Amino acid sequence: MSKGQRTKKQAGLIVSYYLSRCDMKAVRALGYKSFTEAFHEIGNILNENPNNIKNMRDEFDPYFDNGRKGWYQRELRASRQEVFDEMAHYTDEQIEILVKEILHMANGDLNMENIDILKDLRALIRQSTIHYNQDFMWQDIELTREFKDAYEEYLDKNKAKIEYNTATSVITTSTARNIFVPNQWFVMASYAVGVYNELQRYKTYFEKVSEMQHQRVDVYARTLRDQPHTVDKAAFISTGNKVLQVDVESGYNAKKAVDRLWRFATDYSWWSGQKTVDRGDFYYSVVLNMLNLVNASQGYVAEIVNAYGSSPKLLALTKELSSFTANLEGRTYDIPIVAEDTQDYDVDSVEHPISSIPTRHRISISANSIKKIGGK
Repeated sequence: MSKGQRTKKQAGLIVSYYLSRCDMKAVRALGYKSFTEAFHEIGNILNENPNNIKNMRDEFDPYFDNGRKGWYQRELRASRQEVFDEMAHYTDEQIEILVKEILHMANGDLNMENIDILKDLRALIRQSTIHYNQDFMWQDIELTREFKDAYEEYLDKNKAKIEYNTATSVITTSTARNIFVPNQWFVMASYAVGVYNELQRYKTYFEKVSEMQHQRVDVYARTLRDQPHTVDKAAFISTGNKVLQVDVESGYNAKKAVDRLWRFATDYSWWSGQKTVDRGDFYYSVVLNMLNLVNASQGYVAEIVNAYGSSPKLLALTKELSSFTANLEGRTYDIPIVAEDTQDYDVDSVEHPISSIPTRHRISISANSIKKIGGK
């Protein structure tokens, strides 16, 4: 369940799960004095019946030691089980951050149904790059034990190993290739996770359109990138509407999402793309350009981004620097984005998403770090 696709009901379930799991600690963390006040205020914020918030909390109660029996007579329904499984990877503190974010978003008159299912990619890349340029500092970084364990667990599932040193790590791939990784790379990668996740969301919908049209994804991707025709657009828009309306309640938002999906498939300059979207590494150039990395030896940063986006545990940990480093603070990939696109656009006049952003100095590894990884 991706954040950009949460409905009002899913948001209510996550908040209710938090109230059940953390009990009065959650009530106080959200600024309420009692459950009654919490149900009432949360219901108003989410435009949901307060009794429904209470009932959803009660459904989770049998699974937590909070002194309430809840609805122990029946198993969790599929929607509840999905939330339960996803939130199991979060710490109490991380769920608190997520819930506050959900309530803040809804309280700002942004109805959950009106959240863009597909964000403006150009705006996302530009604004994420600006945030990275302004926020990231090249300095010694100490990773937390929780992060190290989580990343090691991810690598183990992919038949790779990691050895942590003070300032660097040595990763041994499944093909016995060694990769030396400065700790800074783990932090740099976290700033690109929002871009990575959105690109993957676009790709998923593109694949659904391809499948519904009985097209081979690789052939279809090249056709739309290189020589799209009017008939191609008509078929794509029609099919895209059918695919996206399943997930979007607002007809206007469905149309906007389809327009953006068509642009994703046909205008690679809009999102800094180079490789066709059917490829597993199609996001590499976007991520590396955003982080101002150009050397082939630095390409593993894109794999770190993939790890964060693929692992719920790593995804939750890397949202805040204080969650996975011992000496840094601040938000990384999950920042407010203001859309910049319009309904009509001229492909020839589209500016590269990060071409006008002043870039930082090229990344280099300190002499001290090189010595620690066996260099001279």
